[in-house]
Amino acid sequence: MPVYRSSAAEHAAPVVMAARTDVGLSREHNEDAFLISDLARGVSIGAPAARTAAEPPLALSLGVYDGSGGASSPDAASRLAARTVHAALARAAPRSSDALERALLAAVAEAGRAVRDNARRNPQHRSSGTTATVAALCDERLLLAQVGDSRAYLLRDGALAQITRDQTLLQSLLESGKLRPEEAATFEHRGVMLQALGLREHLQIALSAVQLRREDTLLLCTDGLSDLIDDQHIAAALEAHPDPGAASNALIEAALAAGGRDNVTVLVARFDGPWLAPPAGDASPQIIEITRFSEGPSRRP
Repeated sequence: MPVYRSSAAEHAAPVVMAARTDVGLSREHNEDAFLISDLARGVSIGAPAARTAAEPPLALSLGVYDGSGGASSPDAASRLAARTVHAALARAAPRSSDALERALLAAVAEAGRAVRDNARRNPQHRSSGTTATVAALCDERLLLAQVGDSRAYLLRDGALAQITRDQTLLQSLLESGKLRPEEAATFEHRGVMLQALGLREHLQIALSAVQLRREDTLLLCTDGLSDLIDDQHIAAALEAHPDPGAASNALIEAALAAGGRDNVTVLVARFDGPWLAPPAGDASPQIIEITRFSEGPSRRP
């Protein structure tokens, strides 16, 4: 894939990104999608495997999407959502972190409407939906919009932190204390999601922020990875493979070796350069929850 450069050599701040999606060993169709968007240059990449890099000016959007809906063409939902988020952000052309916050929420909400409207117009897409985990960057502040159970992780100084919360029944019961952590692995309804784009008119988008540090590594993934590979092994793979392309391949192969019972998608981005402060001795990133944006009526249509 092409490598994008700018003339701002004095601010050299490479962001190297790679992504890969695989159908897995048990599914006939790949219902996942990813999209890497270099908004500053109007470029998007969403092939089955991709590698690219970007330098200032930085305005990036990175997203993974996991379609659901069985025979109702869920892959259409994931790919439609990815395209809609990219188009909405490119149209908004945010040039500040505050503007990016507003644009990101609006883009994910627009994707939800697009998936829902497509299902209404096309019977073959009825009941289809998709998760959306979208990271957007303007300067050193990383924003994360979350709907569903695809995840974002940050590796800093060898320590891995999950920086999104699954919008699932399992996570809700764990947080409320109604389910003990040791019961999670055998919980009968662990795959039940509380949020997805397109499945209901009332949508809650969780938006959070993290200040990036030099040599941080971001991982976005669908549950085809996180359901099979624990955090310790994810961290080890990212540490062993500093190159995002090699890390993406290693994580996909690990999921396949563990059974590959679902589609699996990973997107890895490594941030470096003098524009970022070095790690401050605390490996745990501070995750700031900005808002839980709600759209639509409070009852199902």
